[in-house]
Amino acid sequence: MSPLLSVTPELEDPGQQEQGGLDPAQPPGPAQPPGQARRERWPIALAAVAVVLLAGFIGYAVTSAGRSGHGPSPSKLTVLASGTTAPAFRLPRLGGGPPVELASFRGKPTVVNFFASWCTDCRAELGAFGAVSAADEAEVNFVGVDTNDSDQALARTLLASAGAAYPVGIDADGSVASGSYAIAYLPVTYFIDARGRIVGEAFGAESRSSLRHWIALLEPGRSAVR
Repeated sequence: MSPLLSVTPELEDPGQQEQGGLDPAQPPGPAQPPGQARRERWPIALAAVAVVLLAGFIGYAVTSAGRSGHGPSPSKLTVLASGTTAPAFRLPRLGGGPPVELASFRGKPTVVNFFASWCTDCRAELGAFGAVSAADEAEVNFVGVDTNDSDQALARTLLASAGAAYPVGIDADGSVASGSYAIAYLPVTYFIDARGRIVGEAFGAESRSSLRHWIALLEPGRSAVR
């Protein structure tokens, strides 16, 4: 690796010029204390080291952010337009059983929550989904999509602890989430009316009150404001 700064070697004789020997026309100047030139270069060297460390830290922070699972701001994401038909999917059911197919839930409003066991915000909202789905299951379908998750056993445990007993499909490679639904990070929840049309979407962890607000907007004749 090339050095960041090029430093001129120290002369052996403080009065010696870089080219040739002593200049007889000029008297020798005052002697420079031994090691002074080296000490004067220390601040420059320390500054260079600080620049390298800062650049390394910035690079690490950017790389770590890319691996953390947090995507761009919701305002910069490509979202599915309200009023359009929700993309169909048919996924293996978490825990076994018949596949989870979105089309089979037509006839009642449906809440589709994309989550994963490794997602901290997803874990935080599962209690709200468990409580609201149990209270409103007669009027609204709830569907989970376990996305890009290698620990399905943990996902089942978290859902059971939260009381979330609704069907959950396994989107093992994330193709439904990132492809059909244009999702860049988790959690994301889509709210779909009884005819299968998208009413709105929510980015980030949902609370009980926010879920109830969205469910109210799924009533016929009403639409969500983005």
